[in-house]
Amino acid sequence: MSIDVEQIFEAVVGRRKEILLILSALQAGKNIFLEGPPGTSKSTILNAIADYMGNGCCLVTGNNDLTTSKLIGYFDPAETLSRGYDPKNFIPGPLVSAMQEGKYLYIEEFNRLPDETTNVFVTVLSEKKLLVPRFGVVETSPDFRIIAALNPLDDIGISRISRALKDRFSSISMDYQSKDEEIEVVRRRTGYKTDELIEFAVNIARETRKHPEIKLGSSVRGSIDMIDIYRKTLDILGRDISVCGIDYELLLDSAVIALRSKIWVFETSEKKPEDVIREIFFDLQKKKL
Repeated sequence: MSIDVEQIFEAVVGRRKEILLILSALQAGKNIFLEGPPGTSKSTILNAIADYMGNGCCLVTGNNDLTTSKLIGYFDPAETLSRGYDPKNFIPGPLVSAMQEGKYLYIEEFNRLPDETTNVFVTVLSEKKLLVPRFGVVETSPDFRIIAALNPLDDIGISRISRALKDRFSSISMDYQSKDEEIEVVRRRTGYKTDELIEFAVNIARETRKHPEIKLGSSVRGSIDMIDIYRKTLDILGRDISVCGIDYELLLDSAVIALRSKIWVFETSEKKPEDVIREIFFDLQKKKL
């Protein structure tokens, strides 16, 4: 299949090297770990590739409640009681659906899955098939791939990934993008054209990543949410930023509500997330004056 990679590049801001590597690995029949903090374009890149290739994605979010039966599928209880274990009564889970339809199974927070669930993947990747009791053997389509995203900095509620499973994946590390690329991401996602405001919002998120009181800073999502909330506040008040200029008091409130849940302050710190956000905000504001 001839691939016009430029079409995929156009759907994502930057990330040309990562897109090329991920696409090459998938085309080579490899399954992939995407490792990096939240908001580093992992889902955006995968969706762009899947849309172009026409595969589609089955999305799963990892957590302790994702049992093997939820992942694989189950027989409809009511139909099974009346008609027995007829294959027509089987409701496929995301794994079986992706295997049968040749889709990408995209698993976010992979390292939050329980061990008994991740063990299923070892079988699927080793034998290219899965035996589902009372349903039969499900063969993997040639286009089926597993793409697993995980945050290596997270240490709460996670499980260790077995060496046997790691050995069956290729892996790529994803980090935050450059300032200019994040500005373009915010511009595209918000539709906002005020460069001064967008740059200020991006700078706040970027500063949280290197603040000494913060263990994990905000992704570009914090900048996007900040702009969206601020813009909607002005709309509600009937104010036009092109006329009144930037209202830094309202912008600060928008920054706090947008960012406070996205940063992770060290347990030893005496500061609250909103305290750090205000500190960063005022420091950046002084530099502008």
